[in-house]
Amino acid sequence: MNPELILYLTSVLFLILFLFLLFIFVIIIMSLFKKRNKLEKYVPKITVLVPAFNEEKNIDACITSIENSGYPKNKMQIILIDDGSTDNTIKIAKQHKGIIILNQNHQGKTEALNSGVKKSKTEIIVSLDADTIIEQKCIQKLVAPLKNKKIGATTGTSKVNTQKTFLQVFQGIEYNFNNLIRKAFTDIFKSGIWFFGVVAAYQKNALEDVGYFKKDTFTEDMDIALELHSKGYTTLHVYDAIVYTEVPKNIKELNKQRKRWWVGVLQSLRKNKLLKLRENMSIQFLYLNQYWWSLYALISIPVIVYQYMYWVPFNISTMVQFLQYTFNWFSVAGSVYVIYKIPEWGINFYSIFGVLSGIITTTLIVISQITFRDKFTIKRIIAIFFYFPYTIVLNIMIFLSIIGYKKKGYFRK
Repeated sequence: MNPELILYLTSVLFLILFLFLLFIFVIIIMSLFKKRNKLEKYVPKITVLVPAFNEEKNIDACITSIENSGYPKNKMQIILIDDGSTDNTIKIAKQHKGIIILNQNHQGKTEALNSGVKKSKTEIIVSLDADTIIEQKCIQKLVAPLKNKKIGATTGTSKVNTQKTFLQVFQGIEYNFNNLIRKAFTDIFKSGIWFFGVVAAYQKNALEDVGYFKKDTFTEDMDIALELHSKGYTTLHVYDAIVYTEVPKNIKELNKQRKRWWVGVLQSLRKNKLLKLRENMSIQFLYLNQYWWSLYALISIPVIVYQYMYWVPFNISTMVQFLQYTFNWFSVAGSVYVIYKIPEWGINFYSIFGVLSGIITTTLIVISQITFRDKFTIKRIIAIFFYFPYTIVLNIMIFLSIIGYKKKGYFRK
């Protein structure tokens, strides 16, 4: 095939990427000027569910943060559902007075949540992962919108707790970026269907309406949000209800997590079949986002390699020039350098949309760090500067998850 044609087609891919990111950029900028409605005070009796399996390192901090959250203790019951732990999780939890502990064999988070919901006697249920701690007032902020019975569930903002390694810092940046998108879509479209179950609040009767949490997808949180929407309920992202969670420490753990997440959301979308023209924009975007990035992950790696190799012959006069070219390609410096050179080089269709995509992404990343109050440490600035290689790693993981799980038949009805 003609190299020029291949380069043209790869440029079209980056044009689509640019338009996708531009749409997100516009929604986020619009949301920055959107006034939030002041919520009425709502402090009902609640049950906080904490499913746990071998969480002896985290469970004390988790329960302590709930107890110190500021929610009236006479209106809050904490239930720990132990999923067959073999360490000291139960022993540590028992040090906290008033905690109800449910025991079950190792059946997974879904069954643990269902056991807790059925045991609870309050109309509002809050769930929290055992490796997570919450900020002051987090529970109040999550619960307040549920005064409106049409709102079936709310979810908060998850931030990365431990950020010692560059991999953890990259994930911290990614979490803030995703949180910014979730906040924007809730502000503009009044629906936060991009639902993360690390912390969430539910109307108990809404959970009963959909038949509780299901085990037929890998992501019970996204599935329950879509099922609630199918029943006429709304779900919201409460951006200032903040929790801090632990994330994978190495590539192997990250790959395992992302395979489960990506395939689980695809399963949930396929199962619930909510893509309709008259649907809420948040729903449509969820489908668009998941299917677009799945397609992009499948073809982006060879495209990036081809683009990189195409321009190499023009940048190998010296080793210094080659290293500078590579440095620019995989960092923010490349986008800035190309824009700087426009008066001399002109605008090149083959590269401009990739450059603009990089600038939009970096701009949104910076906005997200400011919005969610993360300091610009030296390590964080370096990670932002070299964020592009991290996205390549994520796309490889998405590619492997789609290929691997399709072979195993996880997309069958």
